[in-house]
Amino acid sequence: MKLNILTIIGLSTILFACGGNEESDDSEVNDVDSLEFAAEFNAASNNPVAFSVFDTIEVSGNLVEDLSFTHGIAFAQRLMRERITFINATDLGNVFLEFENGTKSAIDPKKASLKLRALSETTQNFQKINPIQKGEATEAFASLVYEAELKYAGLKTIDTKKFVEGLNGFVKNKQVPSVELVKLYSETIKEYEDKIGIKRQAESKAEGMNKAPEQYKFLADKATEEGIFKTKSGLLYEVITPGTGTKPNASNKVKVHYEGSTIDGNIFDSSYKRGEPIEFGLGQVIKGWTEGLQLMSPGAKYKLYIPQDIGYGPKGAGDKIPPFATLIFTVELISFQ
Repeated sequence: MKLNILTIIGLSTILFACGGNEESDDSEVNDVDSLEFAAEFNAASNNPVAFSVFDTIEVSGNLVEDLSFTHGIAFAQRLMRERITFINATDLGNVFLEFENGTKSAIDPKKASLKLRALSETTQNFQKINPIQKGEATEAFASLVYEAELKYAGLKTIDTKKFVEGLNGFVKNKQVPSVELVKLYSETIKEYEDKIGIKRQAESKAEGMNKAPEQYKFLADKATEEGIFKTKSGLLYEVITPGTGTKPNASNKVKVHYEGSTIDGNIFDSSYKRGEPIEFGLGQVIKGWTEGLQLMSPGAKYKLYIPQDIGYGPKGAGDKIPPFATLIFTVELISFQ
């Protein structure tokens, strides 16, 4: 069984910053891959255990312990997904426990990052690493992820001991959470992330209305026009050509033609000009696109008016999309899978 809601922090980002593990990707791993990578961790822990079946862990009824244990498994899966097999999983868990009980202090994140970078350079990206260097890498890595993982606000209270049990349980014994445990964990994370997303969107909207009022005036005026529909998020859309059939969801990959512009008419991107449509995961784009495409069926052509708070926000994107910009997209949904 795979745990789809994985750890919160992007571990590969840390390694990229430190110069290591550059071939890592963020694709899903299957059960065979998980077994293979778990075996690598097992070997690294100097306590190899042969396993070919999964040991499913059921809900215990203690919410904090259940969520903490599952969070540890999620963290272990991300370690394997990112191929961070140079770290001894047992030692990593022990460092977390030492941080928690105060017998060891975490290294300053900046110093920890520099330490990992230096180690990656002297060990050929951690491929030729001795026991002393492995210990140093483990402590530095633990320092970088400790706050994000063990103090993650979405779980409110995390039992470090149970977290470490989950980490070691998955790596050494191939323990996996039951369907009920995965659901409990996923729903808890989603509830928190949804609340944070709503808060951030409201803050972004307030900032945008203050700093770029002309963008919201444009949207307010556009919303009064005939044939314009508005969603709860503030997305405006008009149907140029209706499609037929089922609609995609956020997990689908879509194939589209599109043209994007700002409210002053400047076109910043166009698949039409490139002469070929584009394919991408619907969950990998700005929120306005993710929401808008789910309103369409294959063959449909819509015009989307995306507020900045579900677009590129206060940072904008590149030289052509300024901060707080409303985005106007003409989109044709060709197909999805």
